[in-house]
Amino acid sequence: MKVRKLILVLYLLAILLIVIVMFFLQSAIGSQNKIFLQEGYKDLKDQTEKVYQIKNQQLAQFVYDNSFWDELVTALFQKDEKWFTEVLSSSTKTFDFNYIWVMDKEGKMVYQFQDSVQSHAPFFLPVTVLVDSLRKNPFRNFHVMIEGNLVQVITGPIQPSSDDQRKTPHLGYLVCGRKYDPNFMAKLEATTNNIQFGLESIGQLHQTDSIVSSTNSLHHHYTLNDFDGKVISSISTSKRLHFITDYTGYLKKYFLIYLGILIAILLLFYQFLRYRVLRPLNLISNALAVKEHKPLMLLKSKKDEFAAIGKSIENFFANHKQLQQEIEQRRKSEKALQKSAQELESATVEKIRSEQKHLTKSEFLSTMSHEIRTPINGIIGIANLLKDENLNTHQKDLVNTLMFSSNHLLSILTDILDFSKIEAGNLKFNKVQFNLKSITESVYNLYAPKAKEKGLDFFILTDDRIVDYLIGDSVRLCQILNNLISNAIKFTGDGKIVIQYKLLNQDIGKQVIEFSISDTGIGIAANKVDSIFESFTQADRTIATNYGGTGLGLTITKKLIELQGGKIAVVSNENRGTTFTFILPFEKEAILASVDGNLLKKKLEANLYGMKILVAEDNKINALIIIKFLEKWNAQPVLVLNGKAALDRLDKEDFDLVLMDLHMPEMDGVTAVTVIRSNKMNIDPDIPIIALTADATVTTQQQILQNGFNQYVTKPFNPENLLKILLSFQKVGSVK
Repeated sequence: MKVRKLILVLYLLAILLIVIVMFFLQSAIGSQNKIFLQEGYKDLKDQTEKVYQIKNQQLAQFVYDNSFWDELVTALFQKDEKWFTEVLSSSTKTFDFNYIWVMDKEGKMVYQFQDSVQSHAPFFLPVTVLVDSLRKNPFRNFHVMIEGNLVQVITGPIQPSSDDQRKTPHLGYLVCGRKYDPNFMAKLEATTNNIQFGLESIGQLHQTDSIVSSTNSLHHHYTLNDFDGKVISSISTSKRLHFITDYTGYLKKYFLIYLGILIAILLLFYQFLRYRVLRPLNLISNALAVKEHKPLMLLKSKKDEFAAIGKSIENFFANHKQLQQEIEQRRKSEKALQKSAQELESATVEKIRSEQKHLTKSEFLSTMSHEIRTPINGIIGIANLLKDENLNTHQKDLVNTLMFSSNHLLSILTDILDFSKIEAGNLKFNKVQFNLKSITESVYNLYAPKAKEKGLDFFILTDDRIVDYLIGDSVRLCQILNNLISNAIKFTGDGKIVIQYKLLNQDIGKQVIEFSISDTGIGIAANKVDSIFESFTQADRTIATNYGGTGLGLTITKKLIELQGGKIAVVSNENRGTTFTFILPFEKEAILASVDGNLLKKKLEANLYGMKILVAEDNKINALIIIKFLEKWNAQPVLVLNGKAALDRLDKEDFDLVLMDLHMPEMDGVTAVTVIRSNKMNIDPDIPIIALTADATVTTQQQILQNGFNQYVTKPFNPENLLKILLSFQKVGSVK
C-alpha cells in the first residue's frame, strides 16, 4: 500500500505540472490568435471591396462604352427592336445583366429586356423622376428592388461616338440592371481567396462587423445604396482562418518537453524504489530459479503486493506437474512438425532433381542440334552450290536426290526439336506480312518433282476472295503444309493429290481460311483415325518399315494449328484416300508493298557489291560453303578461325558486317561479341554481327539476341534467307 501511495503522489504532481504548462500555452496562443484574427479581418475587408469594385467598374465601363455606339443611336431613331434583341441583349449576357431598358430623350421606353421570358420587367422609378435626374447626371449607379429581387442599376446617355465629351443634348438613355442572385454571388466568390458572399435584407442591416474567436470566423458588411443615397441592403462576407487551429500543434511540442522532464523524475523515482521493489523481485527470482518457495518466506512478513505475488508463485509450483505434461505434449508436436519438415525437404529435393533432369534434357537437345546440323549444313550447302553448276541430267537427279535426303533428315531433326518446344511450352509464333499465293506455290513447286516422279497428278486450287497479303506465321504455315503434303505423296502410289484453300468467313481486319490436302493413297483404317495425332504413333506398325518417319509429324501439325487458334480434322477411307482439313485465322494487311520492300527488291537485284564481310568459322566445310556463296553474291569475304583472330582482324581493318560462329576454339563467338560491344578496343562497337549456330532451340536463339548479336542464321542455312538478312544490313549508298 505504501508503494502505491508513493506512485500516486508522484503522478498527481506530474498532472499538476502539465495543467500549469497547458495554461500558459493556451494564454500565449490566445493572444497570438487575436492578432491573426485582426489581420485576417483587414484582409477580408480589403478583398471584399476590391472584388466588388472591380466587378462594378467592369459593368459601368460596358454601359459607358456602349452608350455612344453609333449602331445603338441608329437603332434608337429607327426603333429597331430586332437589332436590340439580336445584338444588344445577346452581347450583355456575358456581363451579368438581367435587365436592359432603352429610352428616348423624353423618357419613353423604346426597348426593354429581361432574362426571364415570362413577363416584362416593371420599371423601377417614375419616368419623370429618372429623366430629370439623368439630364443632370446621366451616369448613375444605384440599387432598387424589382420583383422582390435586389437589382443594381447602371445608366448612361446615348450619344454619337463623335461626341466623346458628351456636350450635345442626350438622344436617349441606356439603363442596365444586374440581379443579385446566387449565380452572381458564386462569381464573386470565385475571384477571392476562400471568401463566402451573401446578401442581407433591409431588416438585417443593423448587423455589424464581427470576429468570432471560438470558430476563428470573420464577418464584413458592404453597404448598398438606393437612388436617393439611402442604405437599402448590404453584401455580407465571411471567412474562416483555418490555419489558426494549426497552432494547437505547439501544445504537443511543449508536452513532449514536459514528458522529458517527467522521465527524469521517474528515473529518480526508480532509484528511490530500488530498495523497496527490486529486493523483493530478487527474492522472487531466486525462488523461481531453484523452483522452491523457501526464499519467499521473507515476503510473508510484509503486507503488500509482493506478499500476494509470493502466494501466486507458490500456486505456480503447485501446478508444475501439469505444466510438465503440457511440455511433453509440445515435444510430441515438435517431433511431428520435424517429420513434416523432412517430408517437405524430400519433396524439394525431388523437385530440384526434376529441374536438373529437364536442364540436362535441354542441354542434350542443344548439343544434338549442333552436332547433327553441322554436317547437314555441309551437305545442303554443297548441294546448293552444285545445283547452280552446269550439270547433265543424271548429275542433276543425283543432286536433287541428295538435297531431298538431307532435307528429309533435317525435317526429322526439326520435328524432334519442335516436339520438345511444345512439351516445354516455349513455342513462339511470329506475325509477319506474307503472300498466301506465293507461299502455297512455293510449297507446291517443292513437291511437284517428287509427285511427277511417282506419276501422280498434282493440283492446287485457290480462292480469289482471299486478299493478296495476310499477317501471320508463314514459317509455321509452310511447316504444316510440308508435313501434310509430304505424307500425301509418301502414302499415295497412284492417282492424284489436290491442295485447296478457300475463304471460310471474314470480318473487318480478319479472314478465316480453310485448307485441305486430299490424296488417293492407302488411307487409314477406321479404328486408327483417332490415334494418328498421338505422339510417336503411326496408324500401322508396318508404316515405319515401309515408309519411314518418326510418328511426330501429325502430332506437331495438330499442336501448331491449335496453338494459333485453329483446328484440324481428317476423313479417310482405307485403300481409297485421305483428306486432311484445317482452319486458321489470319489478319488482313491493307498495304500491299512498302518502301522497305521496294528497297529490298532493289537490293536483291544488286546483290552484295562491295560489301566487306568478316567470317569467323572454324569448321572447314561450313566456312567453304559460306565463302562460296558470299563470292557468288559479289561480296568481299575474309575468313578467320576463332573469336580471337576476329578481334585482331577487326582491330586492323574496317568491315561492313561480321558472320560469327558461336562455338570456336580459343575464344567463342559470345565472348568475342562481348569484347566488341564493350568499346574497349579500336573496333566499331555498333558493327552488325550475325550469329551462325547449329543450335535451333528457342532458348539459344533468345540468348543470342540478348548477348549483343543483331540477328542469327540457323545452320543449315537457306541461301536466300541468308542473302535477305545480309541485304537488310547493307548500306544504301553501296548498292549499285
